[in-house]
Amino acid sequence: MTALDLMKLTLRKLDRPTDNDTVALYKERLLGYLNEALLDLTVELRPWRRDMVTLANGQAEISDLPCACHKVIAARIDGQRRLFYYGSTRGTLLFPGARNETVELTYRYQPPLLRELTDEPQLPEELQELMAEYAAARERGRFDAASQNAGRLDLTLYRELKEKLRRNYPDPDQSRIYNIY
Repeated sequence: MTALDLMKLTLRKLDRPTDNDTVALYKERLLGYLNEALLDLTVELRPWRRDMVTLANGQAEISDLPCACHKVIAARIDGQRRLFYYGSTRGTLLFPGARNETVELTYRYQPPLLRELTDEPQLPEELQELMAEYAAARERGRFDAASQNAGRLDLTLYRELKEKLRRNYPDPDQSRIYNIY
């Protein structure tokens, strides 16, 4: 879903038209709310992904990853977990005994903020609809007391759904001990 799709979904939840003029009128505010939800979900759920990086003389650069890396969780070469160390700079990973191989890195990342209507949030699909729910709740909270009560109810629903997702969201960093020797 693009930011435009999320904005239209938010406007439908608010029973507002989704034409271009309405989207332009709400664009800045809704993008702000969607980015708040993106940051909130990132902090709460700690999203992760796996990407391939090619080593150069046993070293990998974190900057070669497609998303901003917070923490490397695991590394695999040919399906086998491999030991790695951070180099002299935070952006370098060292793999003892490896040369010019391809390594699969599992890492926590920070999705980029939405800036344009064509941007897509770098979160799983089920979290994107939750972002629209949050944006609708925040927008409802701006008006009269009845709308504010509805907004509070929506925010409570958002928090409950987020908590359920957090409990069931897969985490590759769970307490596991690997014997690599």
